[in-house]
Amino acid sequence: MSWRRFAQIQVFASAACFSTAGLFMGLIAAEIWTVVFWRSLFAFAFTCILMTFDIGRNVVKPDRAGLVASGLSAGAMLAFIAALRLTSVANVAVIHGSLPLMAALLGWLIVKQRISASTSALCTVAGLGAAVIFYGSASSGLRLAGDGLALLMTLQMALMTIAFQRSRTPSLMLVAFSNGLAASVAVLFAPALAVSLETAAMLACFAFVQMTLGLLFYTIGSRVLPVAETALITLAEVPMSVFWVWVAFGQMPGQPTVIGAGIILSAVLVYLAGPGRNPGGFSDAD
Repeated sequence: MSWRRFAQIQVFASAACFSTAGLFMGLIAAEIWTVVFWRSLFAFAFTCILMTFDIGRNVVKPDRAGLVASGLSAGAMLAFIAALRLTSVANVAVIHGSLPLMAALLGWLIVKQRISASTSALCTVAGLGAAVIFYGSASSGLRLAGDGLALLMTLQMALMTIAFQRSRTPSLMLVAFSNGLAASVAVLFAPALAVSLETAAMLACFAFVQMTLGLLFYTIGSRVLPVAETALITLAEVPMSVFWVWVAFGQMPGQPTVIGAGIILSAVLVYLAGPGRNPGGFSDAD
């Protein structure tokens, strides 16, 4: 198996792990900051255990890009959990689906990758799709805030992907740093940390499946693949996220979400399937 194929499988596995977030959040009855604290703390512990088995690797001092990536990852975790509690899983998943186009824009702004007129137009179309979703949440201040947090989370994920690719810090160390930072922030805001044994067990499963394995697979795979290709594979998270909550709780997305999803995903797929696209997902010519 080639390294490229292995990386693609890793990113797809991360999408499957990430997609379980809505399922776990529906099963856990605890305050947002309490959930963030315990999930991040459990994930930090699991990652540290995995690091002890990483025999033969020299201790590497984290570089600047790694620290930036860890900070962005922690910020995305905080925004993600809050968004799931304030708006629907479908809204969060669909807004996150705009990641490829956001990565293209940030690639142009940060690393000066050329962006074509067609890509700019598709970014506008994706923005229209997001506006439709926000319009559907306008009658509820909490849902609107949740949509905003989902957009913030997607922005941080796009920046994190770029930073990960420029860091030589081991993936496990980056995952440990990001979870440790998220737990440190959450403990400052959590009104109470005590949870039942059953809830603690569920939080441990949440941490191991969705965060530890998901972020580990993502950091490994995203370092090999171009940013836009990584984002394309992670689009698998969108239907899987909706599927889990539909099966478990019977939740179906509303009409504005369906319309917005169609607009955003169509724009993303047209962008990624366009002629003249290079491996990094940017157009060489129109």
